Amino acid sequence: MSIPYLSFNSHGLEIKSDNDEYSKTKKKILDQIENQCFEFINVLKKNKFSEISRLSKKFKKFENVVFLGTGGSSLGGKTLFSLKNDKSQKKNSPSLFFVENVDSFSMSNLIKKINLDRTGVVVISKSGETLETLAQYFYIVQEMRKKKIILKEKFLVITEKKMSTLKKIQETERFEYFQHEKDVGGRFSVFSIVGLFPAALVGLDIKFFCDGARKFLDYITHSKSHTKNFDHFFLSTYAQYKLIRKGKNISVFMPYVDCLKNFSLWLRQLWAESIGKKGMGSTLVNALGTVDQHSQLQLYLDGPRDKFFTILGRTKRETLKKDKIKCFIGEKEKYLILHNKTIDELMYAEMQATFKTIEHKGLPCRIITLDEIDEQSIGALMMFFFLETIFTCYLFNVDPFDQPAVEEIKILTKKFLA
Repeated sequence: MSIPYLSFNSHGLEIKSDNDEYSKTKKKILDQIENQCFEFINVLKKNKFSEISRLSKKFKKFENVVFLGTGGSSLGGKTLFSLKNDKSQKKNSPSLFFVENVDSFSMSNLIKKINLDRTGVVVISKSGETLETLAQYFYIVQEMRKKKIILKEKFLVITEKKMSTLKKIQETERFEYFQHEKDVGGRFSVFSIVGLFPAALVGLDIKFFCDGARKFLDYITHSKSHTKNFDHFFLSTYAQYKLIRKGKNISVFMPYVDCLKNFSLWLRQLWAESIGKKGMGSTLVNALGTVDQHSQLQLYLDGPRDKFFTILGRTKRETLKKDKIKCFIGEKEKYLILHNKTIDELMYAEMQATFKTIEHKGLPCRIITLDEIDEQSIGALMMFFFLETIFTCYLFNVDPFDQPAVEEIKILTKKFLA
């Protein structure tokens, strides 16, 4: 089953589906889905899988593929890559590297680490004017030219079809080009080539991933029980909104799956850039189970009561599929508590213990569990968080798709450079 399970405890908040504020917002977002107002959903219907497959075959010939970009141009693809990053070491897939910053130390270390002559480069910037991405491009091109490497067949540029610095570079150098969807912002671009291309390179089934997103949409909109299904997920969203209004403005997101650590970073950007406007919103804090049980949980449980918790992990039956471990101390004695258990059973027990402890402390918490950590379930999960973010923005009466406050930084950066 690709649809995530969700359990929620609002601790004293009276949350009802017939609430006028909730009902109006629910109708608004369902109407917009039906009327095809969201381009990140529309892109699911017009994805050029055959073209992505062609480009994937071309770039799989490289030993390495370096992705240049930052924020939404990187986090979605990096999240999907994390689901199957072991494939990057296999013979039929290149090793993938995501250059997201402009730190010369890390970039020079990468250049020393890889063979540039056997490296493909993907440059992603929706606007074509992202300073960090352009700097990354010029840096790596300079290193390639020092080694007299021919550039043309090694580069793919993904940007809007409009005049920009990056588009001019692409046309001048005659690099391979794929158009960035005009109306899909970077943080909403994971279902476009921006997320699908790195996923395809490491052997993920990108059609299966997109199918998971479509199945979630069908689940909350088209079935006979769609109202019940919608409420099952989004009443917890409404509760979170009410809690923010009451001053619980820190949202702790804690996956109990290592490969979903990058998922939490993807979600952090989506949430922060969409909702943080006009003095509204909450701060998403990334945590990782079980690691942060030993570093943060004391604060979460016994510190300020200003937090809302989302825990993400596997269902119990998923934890039983792995090999059981034999825990012998010497020849005869067994360490009974772990003997004949799987590692994932321990992870599940830790996750449930954390959830129940948070509940017992009277703190608001929800837990989302997945039958499988695969392309389809992650597609469904990402679609849910897209819609949850937009739903919350509508409740706060802010535009989920702009980010006006950061424009001053871009202007001042150019001024200081000059």
